[in-house]
Amino acid sequence: MQESAWGWLIISYLFLAGAGSGAFLAAAACELLAPDWSKALARAGSLAAGPLVAIGTICLVFDLEAGLWQPWRQIYLVSNLSSMITWGVLILSAFIPVALLYAAAENEITFVGRAAKKYMPALAAVGSFLAVATAGYTGVLIAVVNGVPFWNTPAMPVLFMASAMSTGLAVAMIGAAIIDINTIRTLSNFALGHVIFLAVEATVLMLLIFMSLTRSTEAAASANMLISGALSPYFWGLVVVLGILIPFILSIVEYYEYGEMPKYLVVAADLLVLVGGMSLRAVIIFSGTPPQII
Repeated sequence: MQESAWGWLIISYLFLAGAGSGAFLAAAACELLAPDWSKALARAGSLAAGPLVAIGTICLVFDLEAGLWQPWRQIYLVSNLSSMITWGVLILSAFIPVALLYAAAENEITFVGRAAKKYMPALAAVGSFLAVATAGYTGVLIAVVNGVPFWNTPAMPVLFMASAMSTGLAVAMIGAAIIDINTIRTLSNFALGHVIFLAVEATVLMLLIFMSLTRSTEAAASANMLISGALSPYFWGLVVVLGILIPFILSIVEYYEYGEMPKYLVVAADLLVLVGGMSLRAVIIFSGTPPQII
């Protein structure tokens, strides 16, 4: 297996930015569609969104190395509008303050949050647009790398968007359980979201692998690395079984049981979604040949 030029810093960015943007969308959807009985989830999702994306952005900057050893060179990250990196930094720089302000308003944190409360619909609209852009960008970032055929496909942003929605919902649901454990019964309504997003994620992942087997020699080599090669134990064990299949089954049970499923299984399903989301990004990155940036 060839060593990937990208490592755990970029993987952490892809995961944290996806989960954070997904958590914001979950919070905004709860506030819009069910503000009365989903308050804990809306609060938790809003509180997690900004910090997660901010930490992920730091990982992205430091992955470029200049951000660590020559911080003054970070200005070049926003000076080239023809670069996907530049657009990504601009999107992230816009999303983070909006997400933090929305969290302050949702949770009435300090006078700033109380003052911003009346602007929550506008903050939710702008933040949701930026959250979709942030989640989509995590897939676009690697899809535009022409030197890695396995990554270079329109399916990649779709896969990462579906994963961002499922991991973001998991973050919000775990946070809601921490804020108020009695909300577990209410969270059963949102288990349907996991069923939908995990089904989409599994479908796109399957199509990505099957298409890669016939696209090119390099793409086929990456796909084979996942399904039967060096990364196959991690792919089948962490991504498919623990990250998709088991949470999918538990979410179906949770939805139809409506609050009767043991609380530890509810939280376990969400934790497994997070394990699967992180593992998905890791195997995708490590299965690619070293990017040839031109």
